[in-house]
Amino acid sequence: MFTVIVSRIRIAILLVAGLHSLSAIQIVNFDALTNDRFANDSSFIASQFDLSGVAHNGRWATMISENVYITANHFSPGVGSSMTFYAGNDPSGFSVTREITSNRQRIGDTDIFVGTLDAALPSSFTFYNFATETINTGPGGGPNSFQNSPYANAEAYAFGRSPTSFPASQNMAVGRNVLDNFASRTAAGATGASIEATFDGPDGVEFEAMLETGDSGAPLFVENGEGGLTIVGVNWFVGTSGADEIFGAAYLGNYSDDIQAFIDANVIPEPATVLLLLSALSGLVAVRRRSRQGV
Repeated sequence: MFTVIVSRIRIAILLVAGLHSLSAIQIVNFDALTNDRFANDSSFIASQFDLSGVAHNGRWATMISENVYITANHFSPGVGSSMTFYAGNDPSGFSVTREITSNRQRIGDTDIFVGTLDAALPSSFTFYNFATETINTGPGGGPNSFQNSPYANAEAYAFGRSPTSFPASQNMAVGRNVLDNFASRTAAGATGASIEATFDGPDGVEFEAMLETGDSGAPLFVENGEGGLTIVGVNWFVGTSGADEIFGAAYLGNYSDDIQAFIDANVIPEPATVLLLLSALSGLVAVRRRSRQGV
């Protein structure tokens, strides 16, 4: 696997196109009914959450507004490719398919990438709040330290490709891990804030997860305390720190203003606003026609 050395951390990019086959996410004591979204079983570890805003076609897109998605820069879905979103976890249930447009943007030098769909998702589909807290230092003191953030030692839901055979649009497995570190990293041609988890294997949380090749761009979620999910990062790299395996996600909070600016620049007008605009344009056309008739 392609690697770079940064700050004594051996980092392996989760996917370098054309160099490596894709692998399934590692989940301790993996069970298809518990960990595969589209096994559609009540024991699924994320069954209490609305996952209708997460799509996969071999690459990942997670909705942060009605029409704006977020993913990894180094493994973003291509322009014109289709993304299928499912209203629930039933593989034969209601779904909608949208295309990726050319209206998209990398956020600075990070591995964060945002873009738009060719049409908004139906109102019955969800989109997710994203982290907005600025974190400037790793573990330690200070108002902007990781330890003083709401994400220190939080249990996260990690998404990746399943070891079970599914069509690409339904290939979603979910495990857990604890967010225990924050750092500035460079990998996959990107530099930025990374929120990280150590893989403790059987000694970790139940269904402890470790990312693998092909999981780049998938969301890293934490519970928001209101029965929903907040996306704190997009999967970026795996690596080792001493004897420990770690994975890192590009942390969104430090770049939330730039992400929000893209959303604001691509807001879909409310129906009433559209009707008002059409009415105004219709009146303008009528005035121009009368003006021409009077010349």
